[in-house]
Amino acid sequence: MMILKEKAFAEAKDKFQAAGDAAEKELAFYLKRYFADDSEVFVLNDIRIAFNDDAAQMDHLIIHSAGMTIVETKSVAGKIQLRQDGQWLRWYGDKSSGMASPLIQAKLQADFLRKFLRANTRQPEIIDKLNLDYLVAISSQGVFIPPKENPPAEVCKTDMVGEKIQARANGEVVFPTAFRKVLGEFLCRSHTPRKAVTPEPAASAPIEPASVAREPQADYVVVPEATQRLVRSRPAHLGYIGERLRSTGLLRSLIGADEPRKVYATYCRKCDSQNLEFRYGKFGYFLRCLDCSENTSLKPDCRQCGRQTKLRKDGQLLFVECASCKLSEVLHRNDRPIPELKG
Repeated sequence: MMILKEKAFAEAKDKFQAAGDAAEKELAFYLKRYFADDSEVFVLNDIRIAFNDDAAQMDHLIIHSAGMTIVETKSVAGKIQLRQDGQWLRWYGDKSSGMASPLIQAKLQADFLRKFLRANTRQPEIIDKLNLDYLVAISSQGVFIPPKENPPAEVCKTDMVGEKIQARANGEVVFPTAFRKVLGEFLCRSHTPRKAVTPEPAASAPIEPASVAREPQADYVVVPEATQRLVRSRPAHLGYIGERLRSTGLLRSLIGADEPRKVYATYCRKCDSQNLEFRYGKFGYFLRCLDCSENTSLKPDCRQCGRQTKLRKDGQLLFVECASCKLSEVLHRNDRPIPELKG
């Protein structure tokens, strides 16, 4: 497990904040225990995203092979109950009081995060297909009383969160590891800590009901929308230049109209030379530099969907192909390299 963001705990102002912090620390402990040996699971603790004059605070965000899971922690010293009519109650002995639904809160966070990611990616269709779900974790000392009919599978104790996420990740791998890390690092950069402001005094300010979707406006300053874009993590020795070649007309001057087009710029990882030749060895295809004799491995992901690709040789041509996208492009050709494009 790779923890991309830890929570910085400050001194609790009251017993309620102390209990909430304890619940988040407890879940962080169980996540470390469960995924300690899994280098392909990425965790962000206490992540806050601001977007379109709104914000969402997520206790924990886990990025795994099947997608992403938001975990909302609830500190419970006694009992909480979900009634059959959907109402949530917190019990103190034989007395109860209503509480906001943590399931609705987590769902709104998931919807908010998906909208934010769609607005900050060049390929929103990937975000639309991404499995983005949520869990509500009840602290270990608490008791959850579910409804008799259709108890929600999204509610569990903190020590069960790891198993539930593992069950989601055991299916088909639809989220490549490299893209998981890129996405996690992007969200870390997009984290906007909550900043206190001093509101101007008002003679008769109306009291608005609290919303589970929005935080109180007086409690934070909205930062400008993130302008960074999600980009694929690519090897430094490989770059797609098809669009640039088409825009400059260089393809037509280099090759005939009926010949397969090389649409990748390839470089030696040691000397940056483009005087390369693809060869096949023990670990698959690689590029051999004819200037310094260095070998550069070739394991590109699909530039459209991020899935693992296959390489296929056809004479002097080496194709990169993706079965999911039906993509087939010339990665390298031994008989006619394309000149390097500057800028």
